[in-house]
Amino acid sequence: MKELVHIAKVDARQVAFGEKLGLKLEGTTISVATARIHDAIDSAFFGIADLGSPTQKQIALAAKFGYEIARLSRREGDAVVDDILTELNLEAIEDQELAPGVRVRNIHDALDTARLISSIGPDGTVYFRGGNGKRAWARSLRRLDA
Repeated sequence: MKELVHIAKVDARQVAFGEKLGLKLEGTTISVATARIHDAIDSAFFGIADLGSPTQKQIALAAKFGYEIARLSRREGDAVVDDILTELNLEAIEDQELAPGVRVRNIHDALDTARLISSIGPDGTVYFRGGNGKRAWARSLRRLDA
């Protein structure tokens, strides 16, 4: 199972809150805990019986990193996948030392255009200078000047 070292986990206060709702949140990420809470509200408060399921694509992606999400709700499955992808982005930022001013190429860019990083969002979205909103996930970028 891929360790999510860059993703925030619940603290003792949040675990205690979950216990008040009858939820086990210990050791989960903030986004998975939030998904469980919202699922509990949908189920118990609104009476929604079917909380959906993750897509086959999500199940396959999560399995690639050692996570079994097939039996989770759609919302919780989304949270697990989002955590994995955010972790990959944050690892790419750290490993390649991506920062404003660094030149990169997007591996998905057919034109192989070199771009200059303007800023980086907390989820690993990288924005480019002069790009009129152009952006990419950090995991899709390769640094040009080391």
